[in-house]
Amino acid sequence: MIIGIVALVWAIIPVLGAAAWWLALVGLILSVVAFFMAKGANNTKNGMMLTGIILNFVALALAIFWIYKIASTVMHGMEELKDAMPGAMDSLNKAVEVLKELADTTQAH
Repeated sequence: MIIGIVALVWAIIPVLGAAAWWLALVGLILSVVAFFMAKGANNTKNGMMLTGIILNFVALALAIFWIYKIASTVMHGMEELKDAMPGAMDSLNKAVEVLKELADTTQAH
């Protein structure tokens, strides 16, 4: 349950929450193992294990959400960069031509 609390707090932080996936995954695995071990021993007090499962699942979902948002933002930026490149290259070529003309005129004097 403690791992779930830490993972959930970490996953709530914008952008940094994407790195909480590994902690949430470890906590989820440990909580599920503890739940089934307690169930096998006929332990009826499994509230802490269920809380750990829920907290870690929510933290994992939040971390996956942040990973998705970061990846989609990067992909969108790459598309915009790809669309802007032809115009930027034209501007760069024009600037190079102007600099060459300026250099030629300076050498002619």
